Amino acid sequence: MARRSSAARRVGAVGAAAVLLGQLVSGLPAAAQPLALPGSAFPLVLDVDLTPDPVCTGPVRGRVEVYDPAAAKAGATVEWRVRAGEKQLAGGRLDMTAHVGTAEFSIPFDRVPSTETALQVDARIAPSSDGQAPGRYGKVWRDTLRRGCHPVRVASVGDSVVWGQGLDHDQKFSHLTGQSLGRATGRGFQLKDYSISGAVLDAPDLPAGNHDADCLRTTEKQDPDGDGEMEFGEVTQQTPDVFCQLERAGAQARSGGYGLDLVVINGCINDLDPFFGIGVGITPGSEDLPKAVKRECSGIGAAAENPAKNVPYFSGAKVGYGGRGMRAAIEKAHSLPGRPKVIVADFYYALSRSSSPIPVKTCSVPGVAGARLASCKAALGNVAERYEQYTQLANAAYRQAAAAANKASHDGPYAVAADGLFTVDNALLTPDSKVWNTPVTDPAFPLRTRACPELSATPVQCLSAAVGHPDIEGARQYADAFLLNPHVREWFHLPRQGPQAQLNVPEHAPVGSEVRMSVTVNGAPPAPGYRYHWYFGDGTQQETGEPALTHAYDRKGPWLPRLVMTGPGGGKVLVEAARGLTAD
Repeated sequence: MARRSSAARRVGAVGAAAVLLGQLVSGLPAAAQPLALPGSAFPLVLDVDLTPDPVCTGPVRGRVEVYDPAAAKAGATVEWRVRAGEKQLAGGRLDMTAHVGTAEFSIPFDRVPSTETALQVDARIAPSSDGQAPGRYGKVWRDTLRRGCHPVRVASVGDSVVWGQGLDHDQKFSHLTGQSLGRATGRGFQLKDYSISGAVLDAPDLPAGNHDADCLRTTEKQDPDGDGEMEFGEVTQQTPDVFCQLERAGAQARSGGYGLDLVVINGCINDLDPFFGIGVGITPGSEDLPKAVKRECSGIGAAAENPAKNVPYFSGAKVGYGGRGMRAAIEKAHSLPGRPKVIVADFYYALSRSSSPIPVKTCSVPGVAGARLASCKAALGNVAERYEQYTQLANAAYRQAAAAANKASHDGPYAVAADGLFTVDNALLTPDSKVWNTPVTDPAFPLRTRACPELSATPVQCLSAAVGHPDIEGARQYADAFLLNPHVREWFHLPRQGPQAQLNVPEHAPVGSEVRMSVTVNGAPPAPGYRYHWYFGDGTQQETGEPALTHAYDRKGPWLPRLVMTGPGGGKVLVEAARGLTAD
């Protein structure tokens, strides 16, 4: 992705100033007006399901869903096509009798490419019998198609970070992770995405008593074909929670007779309330951020009565308070058919002290008045620091959850909290931002302009929900960093791209004092010619040509330092410290 100009960043800053940062996981209202849509956006291909994909023998069965409320209102017919390059593999006409129309197709095995091939699916308003010319083809759905007998099967579950708010499906890091693993192993891949924007980790009373199997008896407006994958995942909803998403993933795998190789998962930020909880601490139960993260991310301790159940604004804390923690979710993920490995996606820096100030008017939303409004305005100066603290605490909780799940495992370690190697300089309104800075420029904005008013109880908040989420470059960084993780490479039998190195750090780092870090190979410095990119765990980073340096932490930990070594030939190796470093 080309680096954005300074002018474009300024435009982004202006757009973001009109919205609340905390929408990074779709949890809060915002001030944003829908823009006019380009004529080429619709008819919009909402989803394409290929079964099986890759295919070993026989034809590929396909289903394409087309979304166009205006065409449905006019009783129009659309024509759709499936192409591989210049070759059309399938196509047809579809009468739009509802907002979502579904068509099925079949691709004979002899027309399926032997190697991974880009697939494009799009639709347009068909020419009418009275001579009206056809419309323009709408936005293209991009996928891949190939032959293969043993694909890497990935399921993704979580909130809008895993959903990839604002991104086309082939740009999301769960898709890119599966694609990279499929290419590296030569197996191809298949992704089943059950995540949805705004989801909580666990809504203890939905379903009642945490009987997850009851989730299979519910239907969601965001899932028009009932397969558990949220075609309208851009719409902000608190449920289905992550445990229900996992339940659906297991049911689909058992029904389809396949096992999963990998689950990509996250959760718990919406349970705390992204803005009014994490950002300014006015949602009951969020005042003490370390205690709140421990409660929601670790599932440890909660009052018998949810103090946030009646807050007068959109908040996942209404339903997610004190539910099961990430360890339970990791263990449920590993129990799915195939006993898949689990990547817990560490949180990134959505807002940091490198970001521009957040305007006071962001507190002025429906439901925030009186004492709440005064508290919100008074707390705005601490929003960036609280978000940095949340990133630190949540990622530490993820690491602890993965370690606890691995320790209790009877079939070996299977979970890792994998970091995207984001820094404070990648946050909202920073010079090297890798998140959406405006709610109107991302690829999924056309979908939100139609779906949010129709399907969301908080349409204005839903429309601008992409702000603060990883953009195209940020999603790619997540996936690339995951594929560097030594555990992931070992699980999928991928070769190392450099030496087996060790990152040496002290156990303690007094705040403000310089601490020495070094990397060694068999107790000695690495061979000459490496470049070293140090990630200190506190959101800062440094590049050097030497295998040692010093760093001073300005806050308490725990921090987990990481290092990427790049060899003369371009091969990269990720080295993590064996333990977190505490600054005191």
